[in-house]
Amino acid sequence: MNKAFPELSKALSELLDQMDASIRKGGYDGPPITMYLAGGMAVNFYCGTRYTEDVDAFYTHRIHVGPCEVSYRHKDGNPSFLYLDNNYNPAFGLLHENHDRDAVEWTGIGNERRKIHLYVLSPVDLAVTKISRNSTQDREDILALASAGLFSADQLRNRATEALRDYIGDRAPVITSIELICGQISAEKLLQLDREPEFPIDPPTMSKGKEPELEI
Repeated sequence: MNKAFPELSKALSELLDQMDASIRKGGYDGPPITMYLAGGMAVNFYCGTRYTEDVDAFYTHRIHVGPCEVSYRHKDGNPSFLYLDNNYNPAFGLLHENHDRDAVEWTGIGNERRKIHLYVLSPVDLAVTKISRNSTQDREDILALASAGLFSADQLRNRATEALRDYIGDRAPVITSIELICGQISAEKLLQLDREPEFPIDPPTMSKGKEPELEI
């Protein structure tokens, strides 16, 4: 399932090391803190579609780790960086109540050696978090997740509608966004089916040693 770019995963691991060092420096010695990953980094984990510079996440504990940033290079050699967005707040968007239960652990990134363990929101919950803002990039990310076969339009609509029950404020624009993106997913699915090649029907097999009967 993990399709993240290797160089981006390595940068994220180094960033997590910085966070872990900050947490330990503060004297914390309790159970591991769970970090739920959202945003473009989570999309890269599932789809491997694009680079991102910021890490959007929230946690099971209230934490302060200060600025965390890592410099690295893209596959083509261009310099880049990855930083922790301490301003990310999931309270300003949709979030399903069972997001924690369905999150996926990012294995192989070193959770076992840190006080902070990284989990990725499930594909459909990740898409749900992007609906209310509804930017061009958000829509592209949702379509990338759906095109990868990670959820259907109906699954997204149901999950988002359930999450909407906990949403306070004007719901009308969000409901419109749900219907628009789900309609787009359905349309993309139909186009995909239209592009699939039609295979010819296999000709009937003949019994061994028997000539086919010809109709005159």
